[in-house]
Order: sequence, then structure tokens, then C-alpha cells
Amino acid sequence: MKKAIFLVLILAVAALGAKGYGGFVLSYMMPDFDALNSEFSAHRLPQIDEQIITYGGGGWGGGDHLMFGGWGFGGTQKIEGDSITVRISYGGGFFEPGYFINIWRGFGIMPTLGIGGTGVSLKLRPLLADVEFGELLENPARTSEISYGSFALAPSLSIFIPIEFVAFQIKGGYIWTPIKGEWGIDDGSELRFGPEINPSGIFASVGLLFGGGD
Repeated sequence: MKKAIFLVLILAVAALGAKGYGGFVLSYMMPDFDALNSEFSAHRLPQIDEQIITYGGGGWGGGDHLMFGGWGFGGTQKIEGDSITVRISYGGGFFEPGYFINIWRGFGIMPTLGIGGTGVSLKLRPLLADVEFGELLENPARTSEISYGSFALAPSLSIFIPIEFVAFQIKGGYIWTPIKGEWGIDDGSELRFGPEINPSGIFASVGLLFGGGD
């Protein structure tokens, strides 16, 4: 998922051209983790918070109305049980065409449709004692990492507030995952009987962008 976010940001910067903005984006996400939380409850683990603050970036550029760009985001939280610690990461990346409606001197709104994907990864670590270096080489199995990726669409509406070469972006939308994703383990093995999660949900973000144009 980190590679996907990086690729989206490269596409966004490439799309800026002579007119556009790019910068930092802070987002408030509300993905649906009910199925995953049911598994956590069954194994006596605390619930995952379904309200996540994520950090990322993006950029948009183009002509007078038709705009192209993209954005990416990621956030983490940690769950601690009696015998295990789980670090949950949630992220995504989207290519994002849109149509800018100029209301007054660059202040305007832009409906967009993000096309990309989201991912959830879980890094599980049992509570272990200290270990010697040689012992770790002989038996390195101390953590496991699993991930879930899915195709997603993200319709949204943005408000742009330009101030010289800086602009503020206020954005709201919904991330929709119409196709079921797949679980995988970092060593390439098949993960069986994973919960069928659907991390769709609403989001809101604010961006600090740099750039400009006529």
C-alpha cells in the first residue's frame, strides 16, 4: 500500500503542469471494521477504533475546468491484549479526475471521483522475552504481518480557498469498496478463513496546498 500511495503522489505532481496545487492532506476516516472487530472480540482483544486520523498528500492540475491529480493517505493505531500487541495500518491511494467550478478568482468547488484502492495491514507480535542474537538467527518467528487490499472508488466534493501561492482545501466524500478484497501473509502463504471486511466509509479532510495559476 505504501508503494501505491507513492505512485499516486508522483502522478499528482506530474499532473500539476503550469496550473495546479500540491501539498499535505490531513484526513478523518470512518472505515467499517465491524467484521474485523468481531474477530478481535472472539479472541478477547480490544476493539479497533473506526475513527482514524490519517496523514498524506496530493495534488491537482489542469485547465480552466477539467482537473487531474491524486492523493494518498495512511494512519496507524495499536491494540494491546493480554498476550499480543497488534499494530493496525490503514491507507489508500487514488487517481482523481475532477471538474473545477470557479466561483470567484480561484475560489471554487470541485467534484471528483477517486479511482484506486485501500488496504489494511495487521502486524501481530506476541509478548516475548528478550532474546540473544544467535537465538534470533536460529528461530526468527517472533512476529507476523497480514494485509488486506481492495479496489475502491471515492466520490468527493472539495472547496478550494486560494491565498496567493497557497490554497486551503476542504473535502468530504465516501470511500466505497464494491469488490471483495483478499487477505495475504507477508511471506506469501495463503491466509485461510479471514474475515470478509468492507472498509467503506465517509471521510473528511483538510489540505495545505502550494502552487497557483491563472
